[in-house]
Amino acid sequence: MKLIIDKGNHYPFFPLSLPKWVNKNNITTMKREIMFTESCLYDLKDEDQGDVNKLFGFSIGFHHKTSFRFGWRADLKTSTIEIVAYEYHDNLRQTTMPICRIDINKYYKFRIVYIPNLQRTYYEVRDVKEFTNEFNLKKKYGLGYTLGLYFGGNEKAPQKIVVYKK
Repeated sequence: MKLIIDKGNHYPFFPLSLPKWVNKNNITTMKREIMFTESCLYDLKDEDQGDVNKLFGFSIGFHHKTSFRFGWRADLKTSTIEIVAYEYHDNLRQTTMPICRIDINKYYKFRIVYIPNLQRTYYEVRDVKEFTNEFNLKKKYGLGYTLGLYFGGNEKAPQKIVVYKK
C-alpha cells in the first residue's frame, strides 16, 4: 500500500485511527512492514530538521497523555532514515530514543511490544536493532486508538512524502 503525504500536509489523504483496547494483563503488539523512499529525505533548512515524524503506534487514552510509537527523521548526511522510539508517559513527552538508521527503498519489519506487567516497551526493527524502554505509568491500560503516519512536529511536509506499507 502506498501512503502519500502531500506537500503542505501532516497526514496522508485518509488518516485512519481505529479504537484499540489495551489490557492491563496482556501484551499488546503492533507490526508493520515499511519502506521509505527517497522522497523521505527532506531538508527543512532550519532547527525543525531534527523534529520527529511519526510512523505508527498506539495510545492509551489521548495520544499526548500516553502513547508508544515509532518515529523517524531524515539523516541527510548519510542519506538514511533515523528510527526512534517516541513516547508520552502520563502527559509528559519522553526524550526521543534513537534506535537505528535504515536505508531507503528497502522494506523493514517493525514491531512494538507493550508489556504492562513488566512496565516495558520493546521496539524491534528486524535484523537491524532492538530497543527496550522502561516506564512507570499511572494509567497502564484502557481504551485508546491506533496512530499512523504523520509528518511533523509543527512543520508540514515540505514535499510529497511517499512511504510503502505491506
